[in-house]
Amino acid sequence: MENGKSELEKKFEQDKESTASDSEIIRRASIVPPSSEEPVEEETVSKSNSLDEISKLFEEKTKELEELKDRYLRICAEYDNYRKRTTREIKEIRETATEHLIKDLLPVLDNFERALQHIPDPEDAFASGIRMVFSQLKDTLMARGLLPIETIGQPFDPNVHEALAQIESEQSEGTVVQEYQKGYLLGKRVLRPAKVVVSKLPEQTANNNEENKQQ
Repeated sequence: MENGKSELEKKFEQDKESTASDSEIIRRASIVPPSSEEPVEEETVSKSNSLDEISKLFEEKTKELEELKDRYLRICAEYDNYRKRTTREIKEIRETATEHLIKDLLPVLDNFERALQHIPDPEDAFASGIRMVFSQLKDTLMARGLLPIETIGQPFDPNVHEALAQIESEQSEGTVVQEYQKGYLLGKRVLRPAKVVVSKLPEQTANNNEENKQQ
């Protein structure tokens, strides 16, 4: 009996402990830790902070990129202006040097022409050699843009002609009738004006014209 009771008691105690264990397990499982929501909130805040930092960093880098782009464009513009200015200056220096050299050679052309005009025998071999050298020099200068100014029979143009005197002539007034010194153009610029004599009306004709105007 005692053994049987003892066995029942043991069994009851075991069932009680087992029941208590299940209840305890259920109770513990049903309890929500008070701090269980905190990590989620902290994680959300952390993610929000990270997005703000990334957005701020993106804005900073975008602004930095725009500044670099602006500097690059300014440098490109400055270099292009420098290149154009340098090219223009080099061209002007070359043109100026060429102009000075050709201008210094104009008296040589004048002397060649005078020499050829006073050669006793134009068919002489020495004269032919002089003529050949003069022609070669003249052609070389012409290839560099040197052009003679037209004079005889042309209307007087103060831009390219320098009048030394006036003489009565049957030609219309203001016409170039004589050339004292040949003038030259270098491109479109006057390198040396031509020294000329310009026609004027005969005195009688001029008086008649004046009387006609007064009447």
